[in-house]
Amino acid sequence: MRTIDLFAGCGGFRTGMESAGFSTVFANDIDKRSQRTYEVNTPNIKFECRSLTDIDPNNLPDFDCLTGGFPCQPFSVSGKGLGFEDTRGTLFFNISEILSVRRPKMFLLENVKQLYHHDSGRTFKTILRVLQEELGYNVHYKILNTLDYGIPQNRQRVFIVGFDQETDFSFPEPIHYRMSVRELLEETVPEKYYYREDHKHYKPISDSVTDPDKVYQWRWSYVRENKKGVCPTLLASYMQPTLVYTDKGIRGITPREGLRLQGFPESFEFPEEFKDKDKMHQIGNSVSVPVIEAIGKQMLQAYGRNK
Repeated sequence: MRTIDLFAGCGGFRTGMESAGFSTVFANDIDKRSQRTYEVNTPNIKFECRSLTDIDPNNLPDFDCLTGGFPCQPFSVSGKGLGFEDTRGTLFFNISEILSVRRPKMFLLENVKQLYHHDSGRTFKTILRVLQEELGYNVHYKILNTLDYGIPQNRQRVFIVGFDQETDFSFPEPIHYRMSVRELLEETVPEKYYYREDHKHYKPISDSVTDPDKVYQWRWSYVRENKKGVCPTLLASYMQPTLVYTDKGIRGITPREGLRLQGFPESFEFPEEFKDKDKMHQIGNSVSVPVIEAIGKQMLQAYGRNK
């Protein structure tokens, strides 16, 4: 099954869907840094770096599945929550145009869980009406948490799956094994990641980050503690780092650790010229690879049973 990867970011959808058995034939994102990351990891995939509004659906290559995590800022608690009043929110309708014109066999969309309740549920009802009533797709949706698929990150997202025919699709069941954050930490970390006494936020951070079995996050003016010992939702903002307490002191997580907390393979790399903030921005904007892989496998199985 051939996929197109819209709002591709650093390639979380691609990585998960290919692990599930799909092949990527096209990718798109407006961010040039995303294109660079794609070039480093998958140089043979056609990547168009421009707004989806500028892409003619008729010019896309042949594909069977559309994937996309359309911009979440219009619906997120960390954004302004304007929904379709935000021009980024209306990009959903560009997705629906592609679905209408090209009629792929299936699609997989992702967004923050707030989308489900945004505007008292009216936004989500509009999305379902377009996908089901106007486009005629058989649609399934559910809020899933990365925690339930082997990765110790609390990351809840709503996933919308659609098929061009009736299917008995079901979302993947949670798995019982979950590694600890400690298992994902690097043994040797450069000094720049540590918070020493000369750091402007050292006092509030050192007062709060005291337990090696817990994970913390700096939230602009205070420390948020995750009492369950899992990583809070990784954010695109480099100004709200995830913190851990180690025998060498308090430090932020590294980009490699961030990739692990999103389920990327060790072979995944960022361009050498990227700064840490560029890497963490892409990591925070990505989907969790194991969740996408699990959904992708269910999609293939469901479609295969209905042939």
